[in-house]
Amino acid sequence: MYIDFKKIFSILALLVIGVGIGIAGTKLVQRYQAPKQTVSVVGAGEIDAATDQATISVQVKTTSTTYEKAQEENKKNVDKLKSDLTKLGIPESRITSSSYSPPIFRNESSSVDLMIAPEGKTMPSYRPNTTPTVTTTITLILDPIKNIEKVFDTISKNANAQITNTYYSLKNKKTWESKAKEEALKDARNQIESAAKINHLHVGKLLTLEDASIPKPYPVAMMKVSNGQSPTAEDQSSFAVSETAQARDENMYYSEQTVKITSSYTATYELY
Repeated sequence: MYIDFKKIFSILALLVIGVGIGIAGTKLVQRYQAPKQTVSVVGAGEIDAATDQATISVQVKTTSTTYEKAQEENKKNVDKLKSDLTKLGIPESRITSSSYSPPIFRNESSSVDLMIAPEGKTMPSYRPNTTPTVTTTITLILDPIKNIEKVFDTISKNANAQITNTYYSLKNKKTWESKAKEEALKDARNQIESAAKINHLHVGKLLTLEDASIPKPYPVAMMKVSNGQSPTAEDQSSFAVSETAQARDENMYYSEQTVKITSSYTATYELY
């Protein structure tokens, strides 16, 4: 009797393949039906950013015999200073000014009135300064800041000008914050991949992602004013203004420096 071994081997091979596919399919089904494992990691990102913008406040103060003369002389001083600053390459749009002139009090008598102090002693009464004065505040935004020493020198040469405040900031802070966030997300992904590799698992889908570096905003609906009533539109507006002022203050530095911009994310991944 002739036995077709070739046919028998083919049948056995098909049986073995079928059994293998069945086992693999069963394990695959069990894997997807099994409870999922989740792991949360905190990714951190840090970027060094150098301050690249300066805001300089300058006060130009002029006194004279009359208010008109003080105003005229002050305008000449301000115009001269602005002209000198624009010669350094600073656009006029980056220079703003506002004037303030204290009121002029006129004394009808030159005599000094006496006042009675609580202890019974006499003392001269207060006489306000009557000198006509005009003061102009110039705000200069310098960007870039490579010529800041020349700006300081130019201002100092104006006899009636005085720097009242200087602070530095990041011109594009949002851009630096975005870069720090990218680093934080990369760090979170690297951590979860390392954890999966060590435990011989695979990284599944991202389940949740929370920006841990930004405090959750205080719910406006839950704010209460002093009388216990719900906040009015004015209260909510004041709250928004205070948040804006806080953001501005967080980007103020009183010297040139390298600022560390940080970010962190809490990410939850599925592992299988």
